[in-house]
Amino acid sequence: MPDLKDQLHAVWLCFEIPRAGGRLLETGTEDFLTLKRGGKLGNIPVVVVFTKYDRFINRVNRTLDESSLVGLSSSAVKEFIKNKADAELKEICIGPLEKFAGLDVPYATVSTKEEHAETLARLIQITEDRVCKHVATEASVMTSIAQRVDPGLKFKASIDVGKRRYWKALASCASFQDRTMWDCLRVLHTDLVAVWNFHDPHGYLYSNDFRNLIVNLVDELDLGPPTSPNKTMAVGLSTVGAIAGIVSVLAGPAAPIVVPIVASVVIAKWAYDVYQLSGMVLQRFIAYIVDLTLVLQTLYLVSDSKELSRRTIKLAVASYHASPTSGEVHNRIQGYDRKLTLLERADRDTLDRIIELMESYRMDAKEISAARAQIPTVDLAPDEPW
Repeated sequence: MPDLKDQLHAVWLCFEIPRAGGRLLETGTEDFLTLKRGGKLGNIPVVVVFTKYDRFINRVNRTLDESSLVGLSSSAVKEFIKNKADAELKEICIGPLEKFAGLDVPYATVSTKEEHAETLARLIQITEDRVCKHVATEASVMTSIAQRVDPGLKFKASIDVGKRRYWKALASCASFQDRTMWDCLRVLHTDLVAVWNFHDPHGYLYSNDFRNLIVNLVDELDLGPPTSPNKTMAVGLSTVGAIAGIVSVLAGPAAPIVVPIVASVVIAKWAYDVYQLSGMVLQRFIAYIVDLTLVLQTLYLVSDSKELSRRTIKLAVASYHASPTSGEVHNRIQGYDRKLTLLERADRDTLDRIIELMESYRMDAKEISAARAQIPTVDLAPDEPW
């Protein structure tokens, strides 16, 4: 059997949504789906993709009886149009599909238009889920890493990769013994950055300058006693709104971006200490993983899949640092139970806390799209030094 990387992981079977009365499936496609339903194509997942969903919605909108919309709010009109489109889609697409494919072939409607960005994310989610179920978990993780549509799947992949590597044993990992904190964090950093698959031809995210920025973010754990995390969360702005607002303020035309934490001049002293198990060390590990992940999420928001520059990265770091989110994260980490009487419990609790924090601040594709709509055009050229 070929290596997993050389195997076919999934098939996208794409159709343009036809007009009412139009034929969806050609004879060859019907034969293919019949073979799939009969089990003759093996376990390779097939996902049917109905394309140009935006045009379909517009067509439904144009054919509406205007009298049915009288008295409806704009949001109610959108919901009415969507419900009518779903009913028509079931008649002209879903019904014929299920006739030949059965109920086990999933489908997704997609559009490349920004207002329908969540449709692409749903397609990726369906594919990742099917690959995980029918091919291999490792293949589904690679699906999540390769895609640049759904940041939520990047979080999931980060957690999956972290579990397989070092997160399960941050307290007891033998590989960290006799090494400096900087060396240990370097390994965690490389794994996390790789998951996000940014267009970073210059390797800025792997540079010591960027690593120093994250270490110095973590160093702010030591700036004082924690406040009540529940109180902070209750009065804090939403992650999406806060980041969008801060980015719009920072991203003035041609203005250099000043990051309050120093990148390359000085690095926190503890980073050069040899790894030694303690409550503070575990807190710093948790903070590094979560801070880095949320900075990368912010970078995903502001970079919009374009080639990375130092200016773009600094914009992401400065935005996260200035947002209520970074303070809330550190407050919650400082409230972490540091009783380490059982090493096994320390490992389990540390992993649980990382996952809990990451899930708390994860943005999905729809939230990212909404946030981008609030951000003015950002002048990211020319580049600037760290």
